[in-house]
Amino acid sequence: MAGEHALDAEGLAGLLAGAVDVEPTPSGVIPLRLSRRSRGQEPTHSAMWVASAAAGVHLRALTSASRITLTVKITRALPEGADSREHPAGFAAVAGGEAVCRADVDEGDVVRLVDDRIQIEPGEVSAVRFDLGRPEGGQARTVEVWLPHTAQVELHGAISDAPLSPAPSTAVRWLHYGSSISHCLEADGPLGPWPQTAARSLGVRLTSMGLAGNAMLDPFAARTIRDVEADVISLKVGINIVNADSMRARTFMPAVHGFLDTIRDGHPSTPIILISAVACPIHEDTPGPTVHDGTRFRAARRSLDLDTGALTLGMTRRLLEQVAAERAAADPHLYFVDGLELLGPSDADRLYDDLHPDQKGYDLMAGRFTALVRERADLAAAFRL
Repeated sequence: MAGEHALDAEGLAGLLAGAVDVEPTPSGVIPLRLSRRSRGQEPTHSAMWVASAAAGVHLRALTSASRITLTVKITRALPEGADSREHPAGFAAVAGGEAVCRADVDEGDVVRLVDDRIQIEPGEVSAVRFDLGRPEGGQARTVEVWLPHTAQVELHGAISDAPLSPAPSTAVRWLHYGSSISHCLEADGPLGPWPQTAARSLGVRLTSMGLAGNAMLDPFAARTIRDVEADVISLKVGINIVNADSMRARTFMPAVHGFLDTIRDGHPSTPIILISAVACPIHEDTPGPTVHDGTRFRAARRSLDLDTGALTLGMTRRLLEQVAAERAAADPHLYFVDGLELLGPSDADRLYDDLHPDQKGYDLMAGRFTALVRERADLAAAFRL
């Protein structure tokens, strides 16, 4: 049709921001937030799965288009028995810096764990339309289409009423690594997670490596960060390691040092902000593992009389601060932030399931992180403010 401009999957891959790798498929491309070579390096494959959920990933184009239609295949992971229609994948479009529309998609594949076996319910390809409004004077503007933070997205192509070209940017590149409390699956849409909100407030470009349940200081994650271009890096560490009861003090500190050493191989002088866990009363003084009763999370009862070195959340904060202090002389571009400054004990009512913040909690974290960056001279310099 006259006046319409088509872009294939390869062309869309050229517009991607916030992805660290791209997985080609027979029909399109899947943006990833871990390097493809990470696949198979952890036994559950859960890290690669959550890295394929497109948190922080968006298409960024310079265009005078008033409408864009994406052809996509969505894959969502849902609990057994959950109604697929009640868990849509949300897109959001931003034009000229303003959020202008969103779209929710409940089509596509659904992955369920049934009796400890993965079942895939195949679904349809979706056409997702964004009505952006006409740009003033017909001039090109920067348009961003933010992909669902809760789902894997296979991009097949796009049709628009004006050409889509890569939008140049000189903004600071911020890479953030963390747990579900950085992935923010509970957030209301792809702009709701606190790192996305903070990045937009600070005017920086975000690469989110918030990996729900998988901020385990894995070597493959450190290598991914090492190889990604970034002007400032933040690492939010602690809660997942306590959740899984995966380390003791003896292994935690060397793992943090090793993670930092690997990143420094590729970023010898890039500012790194080491952030400890936000408040979580169930684990402040009680080790993991964390168990779920169907509604809320709690700490499991432990049966060992002597459990030397078992990590509590409070202990991880002290050990992270100690790591930062020990490295200070040799690494002057490493900074420490106490996660309680972002969400403290008095904010525990924002943990809707006793572990994860709700949207208001994420909004608090975004506002406090943004204020902290602007108020602390070392962090302001790291973000080049």
